[in-house]
Order: sequence, then C-alpha cells, then structure tokens
Amino acid sequence: MCERARGAVRDQETMGDYAVRLRNLGKMYKLFRHPADKVVDAFGLGRWLFWRKMEYREFWALRSLNLEVRQGERVGIIGQNGAGKSTLLKIISGNITPTEGTVDVAGRIQALLELGTGFHPEFTGRENIRASLALNGMSATQIHDKMEEIVDFAELEDFIDQPLKTYSAGMYARLAFSTATAVLPEILIIDEVLGAGDAYFAGKCVERMKRLTHESGATVLFVSHDLASVQGLCDRVIWLRRGMIHRDGSPLHVVKAYYQMVQEEEAARQRAKAQGVPKRLLLAGQSRDRIQLTFHLVTPGGNPPRGRHLVRHIRLFHQDDLLGDVAVGAPMDDDTTHPLHLLTDSHYMDWSKSQRDDKGFCRCYVNQGGRYRHAPFIATLPPTLFRNENPRLRLEIEAETSSEDEVLVEYFWNDAYHTLGSLLPSRNLHAMEFPLETGTTEHGDSAAAPAPASLEEASVEIGPKPEPNEKSVVTWRDPDPCIVDLRFLNAQGKSVGGVMESEDLTVEISYYSSKVVENPVFAMTIYAPEGQIICHANTVLADTPISRILGRGRVCFHFSPFLVGRGDYVVSTSIFEYLDPWNYTGQPPYYDQHNRAYRLKVFPRPDLRLNLGFVQQSYAVEHSPVGG
Repeated sequence: MCERARGAVRDQETMGDYAVRLRNLGKMYKLFRHPADKVVDAFGLGRWLFWRKMEYREFWALRSLNLEVRQGERVGIIGQNGAGKSTLLKIISGNITPTEGTVDVAGRIQALLELGTGFHPEFTGRENIRASLALNGMSATQIHDKMEEIVDFAELEDFIDQPLKTYSAGMYARLAFSTATAVLPEILIIDEVLGAGDAYFAGKCVERMKRLTHESGATVLFVSHDLASVQGLCDRVIWLRRGMIHRDGSPLHVVKAYYQMVQEEEAARQRAKAQGVPKRLLLAGQSRDRIQLTFHLVTPGGNPPRGRHLVRHIRLFHQDDLLGDVAVGAPMDDDTTHPLHLLTDSHYMDWSKSQRDDKGFCRCYVNQGGRYRHAPFIATLPPTLFRNENPRLRLEIEAETSSEDEVLVEYFWNDAYHTLGSLLPSRNLHAMEFPLETGTTEHGDSAAAPAPASLEEASVEIGPKPEPNEKSVVTWRDPDPCIVDLRFLNAQGKSVGGVMESEDLTVEISYYSSKVVENPVFAMTIYAPEGQIICHANTVLADTPISRILGRGRVCFHFSPFLVGRGDYVVSTSIFEYLDPWNYTGQPPYYDQHNRAYRLKVFPRPDLRLNLGFVQQSYAVEHSPVGG
C-alpha cells in the first residue's frame, strides 16, 4: 500500500520545513522468465488466465528507505550503477509509483532526469524553451522576459534557432538546465545529465544551484558520479548501496568512505588481473577474474523441506578478511554482480520471497516446488586467494530453523558436493570452517615457500611490524610496505597542525617494509574541503627515484615556501607500485594509501589582510612606459 501527498498548501502545513519525506519506501520490479508472462501481467490478464503459472523474480530496486530533506538543503546522492539512485529520483518527481511506503513532497519540482526528456527534437531550441515555460504556467510576457536570460546562460546564441535534433548531448544539457532553473523551482532534481556537458558549464551550473538555494530557498537533489562536483555543491551526501541508504552525513566523510570502497574493489580487480589461477580451478563458465563457489541448504536425501527455515544473513571469510556478505531478503540479495548472492528462481529453487519482520529482512528455505529442492547461494572468490595451497574459509549463517527437518549446508568443489554441517534449531549463528583443496599451481608445481632473506636483508635491522593504522584504506589485507604516519613540520622541524601563509612546510611520511621493495613511488595530494585538488607531489615528478626500501624509513616533501593560501585542507598519501604521470590512464596499484586522512590549516599572515587566493604564486612585475 503506497500513498503520495501532494499539493503545496496541505504539504506545507503537515511537513513543516521539510521538502521531501519518505517513509519505508520500496520499489519492486517483476523480472519474468518468459516474455509472454510480461504481457499478461502488463494488461492484467492474469485473472482470466488463472491456470497459467507466471514465473518471475522479484527485483527490489529500493527497500525500507527512510529519508527527510529540509527545505533549502543541497543533497548529493552517490552510489554505484544499479544502486537505486535514478529510481529514487523518479519516485520523488512522480514519474513512477512506489510499491510500498509513503512519499510526501512539498513544493514545485523541476527534474532533469534523462537527456531527451520533455523537449521535442523537431522544434528549435527557442521553441522548446517557449513550450517548457508555458507548461510551467508562464505568460507570454514572462516567457519573453526569460528567453534572453536562458539563451545567454546556455551560451547557445548560434544554435538557438536550429532544430534540437542537431544539438550535441552537451548542448542539450546546457539548454535543459538553463530552462529548468529559469522557472525558480522549489525542488530541483538533477540526475547525471550535467555529465554530458563540459567542465566550464558544469562549474556555472554548480554556482547557479548554490545561488538558487541562497536566494530562493530551493532544495536540490543532485545525482552524479563526479565526486568533486558533489562535494563542491552539496552540504549533505547520501550513499545508496543495494537499494538502501548505506551512509548519510557530511560530504567529506561520506565521499571518503565511498572512495575507499571503490578503491578496494579496483585493487581487487587489479590483483585478480595480475595473479594467475590454476587451470584446474577454472570451472565451466568462469574466467581468471571470477572463481565461483556454490553453497546450498538442502535436506538429507534432497527431499523438499517440511518446515520453514528462516535465514537472515550470510557471510564468508578468509581468515579475518570478509570475502562477501548478503543480508538475505534485503534489496538485490540475488544481484549476480555482488560477490555473495542468492539464486532465487522459484522454478528451480526453494527460497521464499523476501520477507520483513521486527528483526529485519529475511527469506525462508521452504517447499516452493523448486525443481532442485534446495536454497543455493554463490560466492565469487578473488584469484589471489589461491596463491597458497588449501586456503581455509569460514562461512557464517544467521538462521532460525525449525525441528521438522535436518538442514544441511553443502558446497560444490571439484565436481562434488561436500557437507559442512547442519543448521541447528538451538542456535541462531552457525560458523563453519573448511579448506579448499587446490592441489598444484598452474605450472604443475606445488606452492613454493618464501625465498630466504638475502644477505642484504639479513644485515638490516627490520624491527617489529607496527600496529595497523586505521587511516589506511587497505582494509582487505595487511599492507606491506605500509604508511606508519604523516606529520607536518614547520621551518624549525617541529610537528605542527598548520603553518602560516608563505612559510616553509615539510610533509614527512614514515613507512615500514618487512621485505625489499624495489622502485616504490611515494605521493601526497592536498585537497580543498570541496574536493578540488590544490597540490600534488610525488617522487617521480621530483626526479628523486627511490631504488628500494626495507625496514623503517621516512620520505619528506619540502615546500620552501609553501605557496597555498589560507584555509582548511585535507591530505592524502600513498605508496604506489609504479606511477607514470606522462601516460596516466588511471590510478595504478598501491601498497598502502591513506585517503584524505590528515588535516592541514594554513593561517593568514598577521601583516596582510588581503586574501590572496588558493595559490600564492611568486611573480615579477615589469613596467615599460611608452611615450611622454
């Protein structure tokens, strides 16, 4: 049952200073196995074709989402593709109806959701502006007054009288944004369309959206994969993950956490690409980047279950590293792009539909008439797991089982199912450890033991490894070499939290390596709070190559003087495996990284009241009088 409250008068009275309020919002799509079933459902023919069993899978794009946005807030919404960002904005703007929950919106909405929406390709740009403004209730006089302002802001004077079908994506984005914001909306919704424009116009758009909130109190909901734009515009950021709010807070903290997750996944992909996998592990339908392990819940003898066995959460570990987890019954618990997911096709499997009780989401292993009479789930394992023989895994299942069946947990490996144990009615958390027998390496040799230390290594006092630094983004493994700490030193070599404008500054990076590492690259980056890069330095650009490191050491970047202007900044530092600034195609693999983990303050000079900007570049002045 879903409700939608609209109408400015009623909403303002009931919502106070909130522009958007969502309660237990959910949107479900039916993914049908056969196209004919989709047609039957779309036209509501199921009541007459009651004997036909329509086979479909429930896909929850959003589930159990609660959100309140105050009037005048600028809220950024980030997340990976498929997280539910566009679905959320379409529900708020009224383009689609939610499956469950309530949607309350107070105010007039202007939504830029997709390129091509709302404008006619055969009309000229000027004609589309007139049509759009007329639909928003403007008179002919008001449209005439707004026309030149829109054309001037879009900078499309040479094309405004040409058909829209001749516009590029960037030109369309300029026209659409300029027209939508000319109406002075109370709620402005933008979904990635500015990504089609150039950086110059995107900057103009950010400034206009800021001005709208300051001058007219407009609320902005902004979806973008450009994290710098999100930080620069928004005063609050929401991270959607698997159709639910994963984090909600200040732009710096949420973007930093999201960036860490992206980096972890990219590092895992890079490691998978770099590492070989034994050929005998490459099962049917898999590749070197994708090793799958199938688990299932099943009764002895493979009979249909007689009782209802409720499952809430599944996690898979290698030692203390989490390889994957799934909240059973939550949105996208069967999304095959995630490292741990269910197989829920009711034609074959015995998972129930998603359920929710006072403890949260869940599904039941229950007789659904599935052909294979089991409840399976799939884990995608990183190929680096198989560098050593027989890695030990730990499976944890939160479940509440009945006593009507014995429920076995089995996994499929080396062409056979192996039993891990049973889910006992007397326990809610079940932990099971087991080895994966990998046998030989790809070249037919057993896994080699680490080579003995060289004489050079033996002569160096390495010392004990430091405690893990919580600032590291490398949470999926124990980094080695690792960054121990970063300090800011003033001209006297004293550790400080900030320096004055135009003073000397040294950024000292302490590291530790338990082994010889050749040609590492140390780097540091200074960011403004809004996300712009203010300064970057690395050992390659400084023409100071580091041939090898072992044990403890320090790398210092000296700025004499430090030419960054007054303000508060955040600093990242990394140890890269390599770095080519001249042929840069994306961040290379790194040993360790502390992302935006340190704060630096630059104080204004007491003898100078003029703000000189972000960068205080040294310069010279030359005067050459001409004539008299």
